[in-house]
Amino acid sequence: MTGMPPSPESAFGEASPVEGDVICALPISDALEVPETVGFCDGIQRFTVEGWIGVCPVVRASVSAAVLVRQERSLHPVASESHEFLVAPLDALDPAAVETLRSTGFPLYDVGASDRRHPTVDVRRAVQLVRQRRLACEVEVALRFRDRFPDAWLVVDGGLRGYEQLRGQSRLLGVIKSHETQYLAGRDLEVALTLPAGHRTSVFERRAAAETAVHSWYVRLWEWEGRELLYGLLRLERPAGKDVVREAGAVSQWIFAERVPLSGDNRRWDRFLYPVYQVESYLRARAGGWS
Repeated sequence: MTGMPPSPESAFGEASPVEGDVICALPISDALEVPETVGFCDGIQRFTVEGWIGVCPVVRASVSAAVLVRQERSLHPVASESHEFLVAPLDALDPAAVETLRSTGFPLYDVGASDRRHPTVDVRRAVQLVRQRRLACEVEVALRFRDRFPDAWLVVDGGLRGYEQLRGQSRLLGVIKSHETQYLAGRDLEVALTLPAGHRTSVFERRAAAETAVHSWYVRLWEWEGRELLYGLLRLERPAGKDVVREAGAVSQWIFAERVPLSGDNRRWDRFLYPVYQVESYLRARAGGWS
C-alpha cells in the first residue's frame, strides 16, 4: 500500500502567502537556538492479512506510539502506547464467524458496510483504519506529554491534521516528509520544490475544509541537485498564530540542525530528523518479533 501516487482528490490543496506577497526562498540563519526541552512524537504500524473467511480478509494489525523528550542533550521516553487488533468487513460475515474472531481476545474493528465485496478494496479499507488507530495512539501520547510539559515544544512526525485537541498550543510543530498534497502552484510551487540546501520558503497558510488555520513552509535539509526533486525536503506546520512568521527562521535553523547523519540506512533518511528516527527505533525495539 505504500509508494502509491495520491488520488486526484488529495493531490491539491489551497494556500495563500502570509510572509510577503509571493513565496520566496530565504537562507537559514547560522544563529542556532535550540529549545531546552523538546518532545518528539512518532508512531509505527504493522499489519498482515491473517486469513480469509470466504472472500473477506481478516487483517491483524499492531500500532504503537511514543514521545521521547530531550532534556540536557539526552533523550528519554515519557509516554508510550501500543495496541494489537483485528480488522474485517463484519457486515459480510455471519454471526458465528464474528463470534469466532471475537474469541481470539483481540479487539475487533469493522472496515464498514459495502453493497458489494471487493477483497482488494476491503484490505485497503482495513489499512486506512489501521492508520487511523495509529494516529489516535500518537495523539494520546502527545496529550500525555503535554500534561507533563505544558510549555515545551512538541514535534510530531507528520502533519497536524488529527491533532485538533492540541491546536491551542503554539509550541506544536508538524514535520511532513511526504509531499502527496501540493498547496502551492505555478512559480510559488517551483520555488518551494527547488529550494537549495539550507534554505526555507516564506510562510503560507494552507487551508482545508472544517479545519482550523495552519501556517506552513518548506525547508531543504540536503542538496537535491543530481538527485530526485524532493530529496531532503521537509514541510513544517504550526497552528496559525501571530508568532509563526517571526519565529520561522529560528525554528528552521533548529530543525535543520536535527538532520540525521549521512550514515542513515532508512530509505527516507534524507528527510529524517535524528530525534524522530530515535523514536521510531525505540518503538521497533519494543515491538520485537511479530508472529
